[in-house]
Amino acid sequence: MNCNLQIFKSNLIAFIILFCSTGVFTQNITVTGTVKDKVENTTLVGVNIIQKGTLNGVVSDISGNYSISVPKGATLVFTYIGYKSVEKVVESSSLSISMQVIDELLDEVIVIGYSTQKKTDKTGAVTNLKVEELNGGVLTDAIQAVQGKAAGVSITKKGGDPNAGFSIRIRGASGFDSNTQPLFVIDGVAGVDPDLIAPDDIESYNILKDAASTAIYGSRGSNGVIIITTKSSKNKQTNSDFVINEVNFSSQLSFSKVAKKFGIMSASQTRDFANTLLSEALPTHPNYTVDSVFVDGGASTDWQNEIYRMGISTQNNLSLSGGNQKSSFYSSLTRSNWQGVMRGTSKDRTNARISINHSTFKDKLRFSGSMAGSFENNDYENYGGWGKDDIIYQALQRNPTDPVYNSDGTYYKSSRVFNYENPISIINEVTNVRGAHEFLGNLRTEFDVFKGFTAAINTGFTRSDNNTNYFRPSGLFSSADNGYGRKQYSNTTDKLMEITGNYVKSFKDVHNFTFLGGYSWQETVYSGFYAQGGDAQSEFAGPDNLMVLNDVKWGDIGSWKGQWNLIGFFGRATYNYNNKYYLSTSLRRDGSSKFGSNNKWGWFPTAAIGWNLTSEDFMKNITWLNQLKLRASYGIAGNQEIGEYHSIVVWQPSGKAINPETGQQVITFSPAWNANPNLKWESTSEINIGIDFSMLKSKISGSLEIYKKTTSDLLGQYNVPVPPNLASKTFANSGSLENKGIELFIQYFVLNSANFKWKTNFNISNNTSKILNLGEYFNDVSGVRKEGYISGRGMVGEEYYVTGIMVGQPIGAFYLPKYVGLKDGKFIYESTSGGYTSNLSEAKRSIVGTAAPKIEMGWSNNFTLYKNIVVDFAFRAMIGNKVYNATEMFFDNAGNLPSLNAVPSAIDWRSQGRTSGSTIADIYVQDASFLRLDYFSVAYNFNVNKYPWLQKFTVFLSTNNLFTLTKYTGVDPETTINGLAFGIDQYNVYPKTRSLSVGLKATF
Repeated sequence: MNCNLQIFKSNLIAFIILFCSTGVFTQNITVTGTVKDKVENTTLVGVNIIQKGTLNGVVSDISGNYSISVPKGATLVFTYIGYKSVEKVVESSSLSISMQVIDELLDEVIVIGYSTQKKTDKTGAVTNLKVEELNGGVLTDAIQAVQGKAAGVSITKKGGDPNAGFSIRIRGASGFDSNTQPLFVIDGVAGVDPDLIAPDDIESYNILKDAASTAIYGSRGSNGVIIITTKSSKNKQTNSDFVINEVNFSSQLSFSKVAKKFGIMSASQTRDFANTLLSEALPTHPNYTVDSVFVDGGASTDWQNEIYRMGISTQNNLSLSGGNQKSSFYSSLTRSNWQGVMRGTSKDRTNARISINHSTFKDKLRFSGSMAGSFENNDYENYGGWGKDDIIYQALQRNPTDPVYNSDGTYYKSSRVFNYENPISIINEVTNVRGAHEFLGNLRTEFDVFKGFTAAINTGFTRSDNNTNYFRPSGLFSSADNGYGRKQYSNTTDKLMEITGNYVKSFKDVHNFTFLGGYSWQETVYSGFYAQGGDAQSEFAGPDNLMVLNDVKWGDIGSWKGQWNLIGFFGRATYNYNNKYYLSTSLRRDGSSKFGSNNKWGWFPTAAIGWNLTSEDFMKNITWLNQLKLRASYGIAGNQEIGEYHSIVVWQPSGKAINPETGQQVITFSPAWNANPNLKWESTSEINIGIDFSMLKSKISGSLEIYKKTTSDLLGQYNVPVPPNLASKTFANSGSLENKGIELFIQYFVLNSANFKWKTNFNISNNTSKILNLGEYFNDVSGVRKEGYISGRGMVGEEYYVTGIMVGQPIGAFYLPKYVGLKDGKFIYESTSGGYTSNLSEAKRSIVGTAAPKIEMGWSNNFTLYKNIVVDFAFRAMIGNKVYNATEMFFDNAGNLPSLNAVPSAIDWRSQGRTSGSTIADIYVQDASFLRLDYFSVAYNFNVNKYPWLQKFTVFLSTNNLFTLTKYTGVDPETTINGLAFGIDQYNVYPKTRSLSVGLKATF
């Protein structure tokens, strides 16, 4: 033992001496040379020459010459905007090189449906985003990294709840009642939840926007397609030794706080108002005291401070990659924890992934497979309405003079009004959790049958399991409360098999063809179970002890199971003549079990053309223009995103009854909806015209897109009379809508000097929707489909809607009565009869704005200062969007004071004589345009040249949502964009957060 220890000490001392003396034995030499353009043979000025892995660098002078002192055997890296980088090992004191012009568009490969192609060969609207172009910081979902990066792609989230997802729309909404989220394809497997993949494992996003690009996915392509390519090994081994050639580690610690709170009255303001009421009452009630008009709880409580906190989050990622001459692997483990700024909310997730690639038979046979798993735990709090356990509503309405706790430490309860609860007791006593597991496995086999022809089989399997638990103990609420418990489990499995053949052929180096053919089969099966009840008979009861619930009724136990299948045959052919003229066409035929017997199958064709003008002889003399390409495409894509079995009658349990023949109690059944054998997919046809450009040796590049898409046969659920129908609901195709717009993307390498580099990306888009018709099934005589119903204290009824869906108007249009003043304390509106009225049902309504923005913008910048400081920031803006501030509407009612809380403007309303309660009006529609600094980061790259085992080491400081410029008075101008009635802020907005992160990244 002592001998071994002595040997270890000796080796350690020798290693330290060797490590510390490395620089002593290294001798530098001065290397000189000239840098030239490979084609024009002209010298290049301002080329960056850097010793790899260090900060040692110089810039070529006006004659293209340079001189640098480096150790012999070091590697010099030559970089220059618009040229391919060059790496050369120093073997002597003289080293001159030639650099070749590169247009990023010429070499960049993008992923399209079932294959890849050069970016210059594209004929459709495709946006490619690489990992270095994405947002960073606190990312609760992978798609958040894309926010503001792609023109025409709207990614929004209402507030900062770590458990809430993002709404995504590509070129506007393409449906009414169907799901309008895009299709996600991860490593060739369609329909996968992107949260299954950690952000650190993503290599690139390819966003297919026009129908000509998405129709290859048939009845799932009309909402756009987002293709995610994950990271794989960059193994460069040339022998059979299996090695780990790269290890990456990153760690981040984040602190988040509420960016803006809702402006309600304080305890002192409430007491002042109570004294005002007393002063007004004393002339007629001289014996009144403050207690006569107000029950003072004796405290000064900021209830928003009580329910909110500083959120602390951590994210850690470790990845390894390596291989040998024939095989490679990539594996990663990511551990993330996001603590919400609302107490009681959090998300904890572990992502694990491994991918393996292997080739054999002289690389003609290739295998690639991967497995990914996600394990997530969520803690929820309700905040989406005005119920007893809705935290935000209870905190906003609660009297600020009420304490949180009694003197004995128990929760303070008060029954000032109905539906009045202590939000802290709800946070601490209610259990509302979820555990979710998700798995993805896929295997792809490729074989080069003969030159140019590759056959492939791709299989995938996904499974997700969800276990949710809710428990509220008896007696928690101030009013009579029996408690409640529920436990639910569900799982979904998805199987995929796709067979493709791809043939590439060129004739005389000018006629270039590609042919793709394939078959796709997919099956989804889901099932679930729940049990619930009330009146727990033990104080130790919880969601795992449902047997102690004494109040269990019929319907408190349920289960379900369902499945759907999709089969598709597809093909695509492309041709280009000498990289000058392009032609592409595709066709897919899909069969879906979701649709009626008369419309199981559908055709989805496309055609596209392109013309690269810079390949023409008449453009040869325009040397500053690297690429100018015109594109035009037309395609038809579909949408099948509705529930299963909507084309047939589904009978469901509806209650209990006594069988008159036997006298026994039986369960009765009723039809959920009527059969419709003609039910089919939504169909979106789209025309897209595009221009790709690159100039000044690729310093400036970009694209311009103009499109018009029409979606017909909209899927929806409609009311029908009974009889003659069996049920009062029918799922049918009815109505059509149009989206048209323009998108611009520009990338500009502004500066490229030795000590200062600046790259900027800018995108701007406009999308306008218009409803063309509501279809034969819509039979409301008003011609308006009423959406966006507001509900709350004193507001229940058919007329409390704020959004109208009608022909000729956009989706998300606010359709409201015009407020003209007060009369007898009530809101007065313009009347449908031409006069004025206080009756909401008689008020004249009109369009007063839309929740959809007129313009969306994104602006990203990357700076490199003195070779080792990197600064990134990204702005995002929406202009012209409106928000209905229902929170303001509910809390500007002085009639609630002083028992309940209100906004200070409620006192102003009272001074004007208002006595009416909350009601809808156009005055609550506010301009919600905003400019937001989404992301700001400063990173420092250390010089690691002295440590051969370390390739890169970076520390960084970043912020998310550093500031927002807006006129909107609510907590956040950004709302979700899903559904028909969006842009409504109704005390259900989890506050937006402002985050500060510190972290490090290391590559070994």
